[in-house]
Amino acid sequence: MKNKTSYVFTPLFLLISLNAYAEYKTTDFSKEEYQMVVNASGDYTDCLNESAMSQIEQQNDVRVIADYAMKKCATVLEALYDYLVSANYAPEAVRRLVGRASNKASNKLLSNLMRFMAMKKK
Repeated sequence: MKNKTSYVFTPLFLLISLNAYAEYKTTDFSKEEYQMVVNASGDYTDCLNESAMSQIEQQNDVRVIADYAMKKCATVLEALYDYLVSANYAPEAVRRLVGRASNKASNKLLSNLMRFMAMKKK
């Protein structure tokens, strides 16, 4: 029984230890990578706005409009995530960066949509 346990846990611990010491880039972005992040954030915001404007006449619920736009434009941020992970940045750090860009753009979109709907009702 003792040998069976070691056959299971030894590879598992080895795998965990290799992942813990994986060498990811931790320094600043290169100019190209920084420009890619800025462009992707801008493209995502533009895509959200365009998608929301196309739905504003068909929907009255701001949350449905925002959800539609976020789902339609998710590919922009997925491409950024894939690019940065392939450039050897830590996936957790890239996920936080992409999440922050997504949250910022989505919150701005919701704010603008609510303001527009409030003015539309007047």
